[in-house]
Amino acid sequence: MKAEDTKRLRELAKKVAEIAADPVQEKNRKNWIAMNDLKKVRPLVHVRDYPYFLLEYKDEMQTTIEDPFLKDVEQILLLRIYEWNHVRGDRVIEPFIECPVAFTDSEFGLSGFEFALGNVAKEFYDKAKHYESVIKTPDDIEKIKIPVVEYDEKTTMERLNLLSEIFHGIMPVKLFGRSHFRCTPMDDIITWTGIDNAMINMAIEPEFMHALLDRYMEAQMTRIKQYEKLGILSSNNYFKDIGNNCPGYTSQLPPPTESGIGAKIGDIWGENADQIMTSVSPEMTQEFSFEHEKVWAKQFKLHSYGCCERLDNKFDMLVEAFPNLRKVTSSPYSNLDIAAEKLGSRYVISFKPNSTYLVGGSPQYDLLKDEFVHACKLVEKYNLNLVFNMKTIVTLDGEPQRLWKWCDMAMELLQAHFGE
Repeated sequence: MKAEDTKRLRELAKKVAEIAADPVQEKNRKNWIAMNDLKKVRPLVHVRDYPYFLLEYKDEMQTTIEDPFLKDVEQILLLRIYEWNHVRGDRVIEPFIECPVAFTDSEFGLSGFEFALGNVAKEFYDKAKHYESVIKTPDDIEKIKIPVVEYDEKTTMERLNLLSEIFHGIMPVKLFGRSHFRCTPMDDIITWTGIDNAMINMAIEPEFMHALLDRYMEAQMTRIKQYEKLGILSSNNYFKDIGNNCPGYTSQLPPPTESGIGAKIGDIWGENADQIMTSVSPEMTQEFSFEHEKVWAKQFKLHSYGCCERLDNKFDMLVEAFPNLRKVTSSPYSNLDIAAEKLGSRYVISFKPNSTYLVGGSPQYDLLKDEFVHACKLVEKYNLNLVFNMKTIVTLDGEPQRLWKWCDMAMELLQAHFGE
């Protein structure tokens, strides 16, 4: 460990600790709890999901440390400072450092599944990808392997001791394991079968598709239970995004453990989504998504559904399928008016503003403003629990200030509309 690396991390941690000590953090935290508990509170603003290189501005996100593990810690500290300075909204900066647990997850034995958005390299981002179908017949279903999870406690404790030493006297360090599991059956299966094949087979070979989905869900269920048994589940009842929706603060789930790990499955939020089903009929979405996802969802006390798919024509089936549903997405592909009327104050609506208005030669702030004001009127009309969840930031045309401006505009509009 280089002395200059320690100095760098401690300097950044002091800035984060100062931000975390601001009394506004507790105010924001209470607002999120009220929102997720379905108590009346003004709409909240959240900005998320951007590759770090899109934020580049005057070296504010520039790392200096070479060691891969410490570089990741440095990047997170830089991100916290950047987000607080530029895309604050109703963000909460927690007064501790997360130390990631060391583990391996064999996943499903097939390619085309997960990637980390934040650290994706610029040259690989927003590029078309070629997929070869690897599941073509029922005999291929066995290619989906049951994941094997292994916990490296020795490395984890070494990391914890190292970070505790570095940040001693500044901020406590807590372990963080796994709190988010991408469980999007059809979204994932189409990367193994091909989109055309999956869509055709839902119509002409439904038994094949159901068997494939059953195998997928078996693998997912076995996977999460291994994390629980190993003691490396972490709570998402704090400033952690619940799937593709907003942070999970709530009084209706147990708080995070003191160490940061050891949560039970029933202690955390669950989530599902299936974007690929946007143009599939409600009846087929229920048959091939909701019916299989119910097995996953019932493990959790509170559940969240959706990402960028259209759901406004499926809300009746959705709420019937998931009795523990609490957060529901309303993407730019959905009609927010229908969501407001159908869902009312019974759910948290995670409204996704149209991020495409931020791209191009001239950002369309007038359209974003109209969209925002209209949503505020619906909040009042239907007594909604609504979050403006600006996400899926694919490009800002080299101008991160566009995102800053939207965030500032959003907070100003809330002040004008709700007086706080």
